[in-house]
Amino acid sequence: MAARNKIPHIVVGIDFGMTCTGVAYSYGPEWPSPITLQHWPGKLINELANKVPTLVSYTPGTAHVKCWGFLSEAEVDFADHRELFKLDLDPSFNAENPERAIVEDARQWFQDYMRCIHDHLAETFSNNFPKWRSQSVEFIFSVPTTWRSPSLIIEIKTLLAGAGFGKDGTNHSLDISLTEAEAAAVYASKQQYQKGDVILVCDAGGGTTDVNILRLDSIPGEAAMLEQLSFVEGQSIGSTQIDIGFHDIVVDRLSKIQGYLQGEPKDIAEKMLDKRFENFKCSYGSPAASANPDRYFEVPGLLPGVYTFPELEIEGSKMRFTSDELKTLFDVQVERMFKLIETQLDRLQHKQPTATVTYLVMSGGLGSSPYIRSRLKLRYMTDMATVRPNTRGMQVVLVPEPQLVVVQGLVINRIQEVRYGQEVIKMRCCRASYGTICQKKWDTKIHIGEQVREDPFTRTKYATEQIDWLIKQGDPIKGNSVKRPYHMYFQPKEQTKRWKARMVISDLPYEQLPTSMKWDGADDLCSLEAELVEREMKLKNRHWYQVGPRYLRADFFVNIVIGVAELKFQLLDKDGLKRGENQDTIEVEWGPPRNSDAATDDMDRAMYSKV
Repeated sequence: MAARNKIPHIVVGIDFGMTCTGVAYSYGPEWPSPITLQHWPGKLINELANKVPTLVSYTPGTAHVKCWGFLSEAEVDFADHRELFKLDLDPSFNAENPERAIVEDARQWFQDYMRCIHDHLAETFSNNFPKWRSQSVEFIFSVPTTWRSPSLIIEIKTLLAGAGFGKDGTNHSLDISLTEAEAAAVYASKQQYQKGDVILVCDAGGGTTDVNILRLDSIPGEAAMLEQLSFVEGQSIGSTQIDIGFHDIVVDRLSKIQGYLQGEPKDIAEKMLDKRFENFKCSYGSPAASANPDRYFEVPGLLPGVYTFPELEIEGSKMRFTSDELKTLFDVQVERMFKLIETQLDRLQHKQPTATVTYLVMSGGLGSSPYIRSRLKLRYMTDMATVRPNTRGMQVVLVPEPQLVVVQGLVINRIQEVRYGQEVIKMRCCRASYGTICQKKWDTKIHIGEQVREDPFTRTKYATEQIDWLIKQGDPIKGNSVKRPYHMYFQPKEQTKRWKARMVISDLPYEQLPTSMKWDGADDLCSLEAELVEREMKLKNRHWYQVGPRYLRADFFVNIVIGVAELKFQLLDKDGLKRGENQDTIEVEWGPPRNSDAATDDMDRAMYSKV
């Protein structure tokens, strides 16, 4: 995110989480350390909570919001509850998990919930800050590292605006400023690390686990500076997966005695995921929890103390979970976490063989689990540790407020930007590979098996549907943008001279990237279109001694501005500069071309690579 010119009066960070949502803020000119909002509807005035449940409830059978957050916990049997829908906002996750909620439904629940958050914040800040509506207020959000699609980020911003953010005053605004992994890294940078320390930040929360390797390039007491050594990465590893595993076991057991139950197995299993299970999950692995290896949980659908089914581990209407069963629930997530962490370590080893990770910094709700940390220490810090050249001497540490790292990191980053004119992360690595489809001069050694055409103006042979990768996954983003020269040909008498391009994206390792659309691995990202003006073109074959038809050649640069979570596109002139007033508008259509034949319809108006 580029530095903003306007200095805000108030900065409000919001971390929308899978199970809970947090809010923190700061204000000028003092800019104190982030203040966590702790008063929420449904709590007494003397009851404080750092986060509010990500839960919205509707009047049964309607789309009318009845309550939200802590208020919904008192309406268990009197409303339709919607929770754990964060990952469902991403169509790619939904496609891989068809049993999950429909994307459109999840987005409606998200907007309704965020409207409740907004209304509470507007009331709270209106009471605490004079002239709230007229002051310059920035609402800044984070997004999961797993959300790579720029079109999804645009949709999320649209939903947030529809919920009221940035709409309360002419100087109010909203922005998505960091990924969750980056916000966690910003928070970690404020701890007592030394210049040159390499830290691997692992933020394991309710829905996702994000990892990021960075080097600290500042000393304590000065503006923090971090350099990414690898691109941020995330997967759907989280505490809710443990809940789902527990839920599935309970449903399987109860379905065998459904005739004895007062309710459906699914509904009873959801009730068993109560505060007691949550407390057990958070303490699992601690010395106190280890003293009682087997756990008993009340079955709400059975009369208390009446029923015993030994084959189903039910005794006195309580369901027993053995230590091995509980351990397995955690270990599934732990093993996936190991793999994610070690993928980053292997990537670092390949890219910077001499770099050594000083600290593995854990954050997030799952990251604060005693069991998770004990497994990590066993793997990386003991005599039984997995030996890796870049983890020798690495320590596993936990941040002071593990569940607040993202929301506070958001605010810390913006405070530093306001105070010192620079964000905490000074150098980022690109999270995906971005390319454009063009035609390249045919080379018999390179373009084997590719479709070839002869350009009607120059009579030169070109390989079609080639991919020119402007930036590859893991490349450092210098200056937040990357540009590449291209050219096109036109008939001199053409009334409309339009530039059209298709952008593609890939998550494959750079050495596996396809060279053309003939091969798998690149997905359509968007289609671009803009108008060219004739004064930007050069007439070719205009002299009497030149052979061939006259034509116009347009030379230009395609520039991609790469933000934290968004992409912007620019069409620059032949010198790589802005084309002038009212000439930088580009029409963007996200996703595959609507016309399946779009790739061949404009073959005579192809964009040619100069390389």
